[in-house]
Amino acid sequence: MFFDENIKLLKKNYLNIYKDMININPNQDIYEVVKTKTDQYTLKINQDKKTSFLHSKYNPYREAVNIAEENYHKSVSNYIVFGLGFGYHVEQLIVKAPNADFYIIETNKEVFRLALENVDLKNIINNDRVHLCVSDDITEISEILSSTFLLNDIKIVLHNASMKIMPNNLIDIKYLLEEYIMKESSYKKLATQLRENFNSNIVNYDENVDVLFNKYNNIPLYIVSAGPSLDRNIKDLKKAKRRGIILSVGRAVKPLLKENIKPDLIIITDPSPYLYVNQLKGLDLEVPIIVLSTCDKNVMLKYMGRRLIALQRGYPEAEKYAKEHNHKLVQTGGSVATTALDVAINMGCNPIIFVGQDLAYTENRTHSEGAYSRDIALHNNLREIEDVYGNIVYTPRNLYSYLRWIQNRIKREKDITFIDATEGGAKIIGTKILTLKETIEKYSNRNIEFNICCDYLF
Repeated sequence: MFFDENIKLLKKNYLNIYKDMININPNQDIYEVVKTKTDQYTLKINQDKKTSFLHSKYNPYREAVNIAEENYHKSVSNYIVFGLGFGYHVEQLIVKAPNADFYIIETNKEVFRLALENVDLKNIINNDRVHLCVSDDITEISEILSSTFLLNDIKIVLHNASMKIMPNNLIDIKYLLEEYIMKESSYKKLATQLRENFNSNIVNYDENVDVLFNKYNNIPLYIVSAGPSLDRNIKDLKKAKRRGIILSVGRAVKPLLKENIKPDLIIITDPSPYLYVNQLKGLDLEVPIIVLSTCDKNVMLKYMGRRLIALQRGYPEAEKYAKEHNHKLVQTGGSVATTALDVAINMGCNPIIFVGQDLAYTENRTHSEGAYSRDIALHNNLREIEDVYGNIVYTPRNLYSYLRWIQNRIKREKDITFIDATEGGAKIIGTKILTLKETIEKYSNRNIEFNICCDYLF
C-alpha cells in the first residue's frame, strides 16, 4: 500500500537500511497486520504462546498522542527513541517538538519491513531532524548510544511494546535502557524530597564517611542485608563478632538485634520520611551510622550515635559540596547494599562478604521474616536468573539492576576477595560461594581487637 513510496525515500536517505530491507520476509506465523476501529493498522504478535499488540488495537492515534505528551518537554533538544514500531508515537512527538532532533533505533527488522508496507512513513524517513537506525547488531547500537548519550538535553523514550520483541542478543542493552529510565523517573519524582533531605543533612552530620577510608586494610567485612536467606544463617553471624566488621543495612538491624548481634556499622540511603520510623526508631543503639546525603533527614536529626555522611557521585549538590570541602565521593549503584559495597572497598577491607544479599525473591519472599517480608505469588514481569545452586530464581528489574552493578563493581577490584555467604538468592559473578560458617572459619580465624567508633573518632 505504502511500500513503493517508503522504499524510494529509504533508498534516497538510508541506502544501507534500504539494501537490508529488500531481503526481509516477515514471519507470518508470528506477525499479523490488523486494521483497527480507527482505520489505522497495528500488529498482532504471536510469540512464546502469548499474544500482544505493537500498538493499540482500538485507537493507535490516541495512544500515540498520550505517549508524546508523556515524554515531551520543552527543555529537550535530542530525543533517543528506542522502538519505531509503526511510527505513530514518533510522528506525534515530532509534531509536538518542532525544534528537537530524533535518534530512532528499531531493532526488529521484520517489524520495520511491515511498517514500510502498511504505514506512510515519509514524515519520518524524509525528515532532516530524524536519524534512523534499523539494526539488531549490538556493536552498532552500542556505538550509536555511546555517541547520543554525549549530546546535550537528551531524553530516552522507550516504546514498551517494541522493547518486548527485541532480539535476544540485545537483552543487555534492553536491561541497560530500562535501568536508565527507572533511575531517571525515580530521581524526578523525588527531586524535592532529596533536596530537602540534603539541605538538612549537610548541617547535622558528625563526620564524613571518608574518615573510614583505607583504615581497615585486610580486615574481613560482612555486608548484612535483609534478603530472605538471612533467616538461614543469621545465628552464625554471632561467631563473626570481633573477627570482622559487621556492616548492616538499616532493614537488617532489627533482625540482628533480635539475635543479640550488634552490628559495628549501619548504613542507610532511602530518602523516604518513613525510613527512620520503620528501621531505627525506638532502638537503644549508638552504633556509628553511615547516612547518604539525601537520606531521610530524620536520621541525622534524631539518631543518638555518631552520624557519618556519605556524599554520592551523580548528585550535583553532593558533588559540589564534596569539592568545596575536599571530601571523597561514594558510588551508590541505586541501593543501600550497593552503596555499602563501595564504602567497604574504600575502607580497604578484605575479604568482603555478602550475607542476606539475595537480589531475588528466594522462596517467593521479598525479605527475611524480621524485615517486613511479603510473599510473591505471581512471577509476571519478573526475570528468571540463576541462583547460587544453579536453579532458577525470580527477580524484579530493580534488584537485577543492583546485581549487575555489584558484578561490575567487583570486576574492577583485582586484589580483593569477594564472598557470597548468603546461602541463597542470585548468583553474583565474581564472588566465591561459601556458607557463612565456612567463611568465618577460613577468613575470620583471628580475633580483632578494635572499636570502630573510637578507632577513628577519639
